[in-house]
Amino acid sequence: MVSLKVHKDFQNVRYLPFCYLCGRELQDGEVKDGDHVPPKAAFNARDREPALKLQTHRACNGAFSVEDKKVAQLIALRRWEGPSSARDTALKFARYPGIGIGIMNLNVDDAVWRWIRGFHAALYRQPLITELRAIVTPLPRSTLQYGVAKVHPLRPQHALAVSVVKHNRVAGSLDQIVANNRQLRYECAWCESDKGAQWFCMFALDIYDWKDLGSHTGEIPARGCTGIYALPDYSRPETATIGTRPPDGTTEGDPLDAFGR
Repeated sequence: MVSLKVHKDFQNVRYLPFCYLCGRELQDGEVKDGDHVPPKAAFNARDREPALKLQTHRACNGAFSVEDKKVAQLIALRRWEGPSSARDTALKFARYPGIGIGIMNLNVDDAVWRWIRGFHAALYRQPLITELRAIVTPLPRSTLQYGVAKVHPLRPQHALAVSVVKHNRVAGSLDQIVANNRQLRYECAWCESDKGAQWFCMFALDIYDWKDLGSHTGEIPARGCTGIYALPDYSRPETATIGTRPPDGTTEGDPLDAFGR
């Protein structure tokens, strides 16, 4: 089982020899930077240690500075906190009948996926560059059609990821990161496909019990954050813990939240 939980664990991955954002090795003479994963500003001052911070190229990290500000403000909403002044507000919202309030200028899925790449880099000490992925966040995605918001249906992989994470938590076959005064929890299991020879990582992420940021209606129920990804060659990291799927496919407790009871 691979885990990062205490300050020493995070110090051991602070200076990995590659930029987790672009995947390239960091060379002598290149301008380097450090990136908190997720952004430091997303957490209350008392919850900023221990934290995951990874080396990057300064140019790579700087490209996401605006996005980091937006997503930090989004997570702060879970604590009923907002910007100190209207001038500092980075997020734009709109209200849609029958759905509620939507965020207009932040791709939450892409922001969270960047963190998953950071978690992978820290756990397995290798960059993650792949297009073989799917993710579900607590905030449902929607598309505007003639001024009407159409919510995307919940991905079928979500329930599978929830059941796999819960099953392997009981079995003790998860890799995990517990950070930011235990307000961030990431767990993942590597399982082989039904056909064999292909490995997939199924994961769940919770920050401040953030499923409450999303919808709570019958049509769009609250859900946790889960996802699935594979390496380009469908292998698994050498140090990854091997997980299994629940034999009956059932899930105890909340079927939409891997951390729910």
